[in-house]
Amino acid sequence: MHFVVFWEYDPDELENVIKRLKEFNKEIKKNPKKYPKMTFGPYLFAGESKGINACIIEDEEQPVNFHLYFQAELKMSFVPIVEVDTAFDLISKK
Repeated sequence: MHFVVFWEYDPDELENVIKRLKEFNKEIKKNPKKYPKMTFGPYLFAGESKGINACIIEDEEQPVNFHLYFQAELKMSFVPIVEVDTAFDLISKK
C-alpha cells in the first residue's frame, strides 16, 4: 500500500538528523525489505523543520522498523493514499 510520510524534527537536532539519514541510506541498502520502499522525496518544507516522503509498505513491520530507526530524531506519521481511479472504482461499486 502507498503512504505519505509526514515528518518533523527539532531544528536544534539538525546535525543528528543529517547523520542518522546518512546512516539510514547505508542501512536500507543492506536490508531493503526491512523498511518501506521510498518512492518520492524526501522533501523539506521551505523554511520549516518538517517535510514529506512517499513510500510503499509491503508488511506491517516496515513502518514500525522505520519509526524505531528514527524515533529519537523524527516525529512521523503515515497517511495511506490511493489513486483516484481506484477510489472512484470502489465508490461506484457501492
